[in-house]
Amino acid sequence: MSMRIPSLGVEAPIEPIGLVEGRNQLDVPEWNNIGWYHIYDKPGFGTSSLYSAHKDYWPNKKGPFYALTELQAGDQIVVVMDDGREYVYEVFFQRRYTREDIPMYDLIWPHKARNAELLRPDGEEWITLYTCGGDFVERTEGGPGYYLHRDVVIGRLVEKIPPPAVGTLEGGQR
Repeated sequence: MSMRIPSLGVEAPIEPIGLVEGRNQLDVPEWNNIGWYHIYDKPGFGTSSLYSAHKDYWPNKKGPFYALTELQAGDQIVVVMDDGREYVYEVFFQRRYTREDIPMYDLIWPHKARNAELLRPDGEEWITLYTCGGDFVERTEGGPGYYLHRDVVIGRLVEKIPPPAVGTLEGGQR
């Protein structure tokens, strides 16, 4: 699987990730990949899928979600499945939360959200992207540290593009 975010020029592979072993904490993907939390649904199931990626990576690497806060309502997020099928989502929500106040329950299970703003209507499929953001606290002089906030973007499914027909070449020729 891979993800494209055309307005940001992002195209990155998606790797399945889950929980950190022995802890009730979501894992993080490799610095240049986007992580799909495989313990939740993937696109096409009519529910919601959850993805994270690094904003940046020490010492000076930009991650796939470096410019996530630049996404605006109407921008597209495209998930490409291994068989070539595409799911196109349109951004409708963007918010920055403190690490302590991010409503993970509502983001993971929007069909049960306690916050009406994050309650997914029946029949809609959503994608949720999140990354670090806001102020950065260095742990050591010039070394790695952590961000005090989390940036969240949510999109709703607007188009399903079927996989290319079997036995056709580019351009539809046989």
